[in-house]
Amino acid sequence: MCEKRERDQKRERERDWSALPHELIHLISKRISGLCGFVRFRAVCKRWHASVPLSDAPLQLPWLLEGNGEDEGNGDYVALITDLFEKHRFYSLFTGETGTICGKPTCQEKYFSGPSLGHLLTRDIRLGYTEEQKSCHLFNPLTDEEISLAPRLMPLSSQFVDSVIEWQSQACIEIKRSDLYSYCHYRGLIYSTRGGDSTQIVDNSTGKYYMIRPLQDEIQVHHNRLFGCYLVESAGVVLRVSFYLETSLYYTKFRIYKLMFDGKNYFWFEISSIGDQVLFLDVIEGFSINATSFPRGLIRGNSIYFLCPKNCQPCRYDIEHGVVERLQGPFQNCTWFVPTLRTIAT
Repeated sequence: MCEKRERDQKRERERDWSALPHELIHLISKRISGLCGFVRFRAVCKRWHASVPLSDAPLQLPWLLEGNGEDEGNGDYVALITDLFEKHRFYSLFTGETGTICGKPTCQEKYFSGPSLGHLLTRDIRLGYTEEQKSCHLFNPLTDEEISLAPRLMPLSSQFVDSVIEWQSQACIEIKRSDLYSYCHYRGLIYSTRGGDSTQIVDNSTGKYYMIRPLQDEIQVHHNRLFGCYLVESAGVVLRVSFYLETSLYYTKFRIYKLMFDGKNYFWFEISSIGDQVLFLDVIEGFSINATSFPRGLIRGNSIYFLCPKNCQPCRYDIEHGVVERLQGPFQNCTWFVPTLRTIAT
């Protein structure tokens, strides 16, 4: 038995895996989840590289990126990440994998405003800087690459928006008067709000803007307090997500409103489900993905993944049942990061 086992092991070691048929290599690559595994798979040998085109890259679920943060001192929330450690650590809630990349402390004294275009949007927070002087960058924590973003003033002044910045003609990112504003950009319009305030819609090309008041029952809450509001583009619609935070995390609630237009006016309409969509909320920003785009059972639709304002612990909110589930995470302070094939491979 021992001799047979040794022969089998030797045969296995001598097997030429690079000689697999192209069709079989392609089928195997389809079972890979995540961009890191996809890049490693194509790097095995020239034959595997040629058998799997970049167009077959799988979609990537968000990672948690560790960083330093500051407690505001009032116990209400943890502020945005102020800098990264010299070693950037990542964690996947969905696979349990943790990765570490040695980096340079290039982002000291910066706020990380959440994921954007496969990078992190950063703002300079050094003392003495005025809003006009603050520099914005897109930062890639996998390569330490920083892309400087030049602001473009809005055609008309508005209540929430000072200027916008663009990168490679992709979606705009706005510079706000306060880091507490939530915003999103969709089809040439910039949507921004603060807490329970009205929502402002600004036309990016003309500067014309509209104001939408929140529903009265969104403001008058009896047993929950309104922690903040998020504006998120999800499956072609803009959502206003109100976050009600209580002392006990298990009493936390979310209410979701869909932006409607009747031909004359914009207004909010409360909805009880987002279907297969999944929302990810950071400190002030959010984004959406579709659960059916990933292997079955990997991520649940009709859910909100958020970071607890008390300790940045990742949590999941079941929209249908209104229940909060605490998730395991290794970091005390973190932000979401969604890598793309470009940011991983460069």
